[in-house]
Amino acid sequence: MGRKAWVRALSAVLSIAVVAYVGWAMSRNWKAYTSQPLETHLRWGMVLASGGVIVTAYAVLVQTWRIMLVEWGGRLSFWRAAHIWSVTNLYRYVPGWVWQIGAMGVMAQREGVSPIAATGSSILSTIVNITTGFAIALGSGSVALDALHPGTSRVAFVLTLAAIAGLVALPVAMPGILAVLRRATGRDIPEATVPPRVIAYAIVGNLIAWFLYGLALYLLVIGVLGRATGALSSYIAVYSASYVLGYIVVFLPAGAGVRDGSMAAALPAFRLMTGPQALLIAVASRLLTSILDVVPGFLFLAVDAWRRRSTSQPRPNASSR
Repeated sequence: MGRKAWVRALSAVLSIAVVAYVGWAMSRNWKAYTSQPLETHLRWGMVLASGGVIVTAYAVLVQTWRIMLVEWGGRLSFWRAAHIWSVTNLYRYVPGWVWQIGAMGVMAQREGVSPIAATGSSILSTIVNITTGFAIALGSGSVALDALHPGTSRVAFVLTLAAIAGLVALPVAMPGILAVLRRATGRDIPEATVPPRVIAYAIVGNLIAWFLYGLALYLLVIGVLGRATGALSSYIAVYSASYVLGYIVVFLPAGAGVRDGSMAAALPAFRLMTGPQALLIAVASRLLTSILDVVPGFLFLAVDAWRRRSTSQPRPNASSR
């Protein structure tokens, strides 16, 4: 069996393991979900505020990507970068998030960005996003983890340090990572060196985005249930952990089921709410993020189609007037 086949097999085994665990956690707590009363106190202003915070997080990630491109010698206006980012976001809903990385690089190259800058920045953005999400989930959730299992925070601390060390080592490890991705995907990925400042910008931008995602979940809980118990850090941990787990399962579009099940299991585990409330919040979070993922992408595509149509229409001849 070749290396490409081994990578696919390992990815499949890991994905199946995550799906099995989430399914087991949900089935174990299903009676608790259905036996307890569910009360909601909708506050649409807070729901809209939650959506606004998510859009702000998206804007931070777009600007972070633009800065990374500049460090690699590429340039994109914020509008064009937002266009590419939003359209390629639609690829999250195609099984296998590697399609999003490829599409992001191709669209950036069409805008005149060099292949190294386009491909390197899109791959690095994904790596840093996953790694910082893992680190912030462990770091921000250490107190809640210790409450569940004393001593767990020490393990979380060690794993967080390991994740940070991995980020610091990215400039050295990037050529090897690209070689692995080249063999695993069969794509012609150009060699790229990583300026240390690119890593720093990517880390800062993604940390801000993860904080905003957790804040959005916190506001959504207030908007649906009327109030939110527990610390904001716990909501940041829950959101980032569930999102990263959804990323791992590459054959599910946008981590469907896994991300939602993880969130529904983690919220009551962190003693933030009851099981039925957690299930409701997980569904509400999925609906809100899906709308904010899909609508901007389709709007950009619609604008592109309208522009192509308007430029392709023949202008009236002055002599025929």
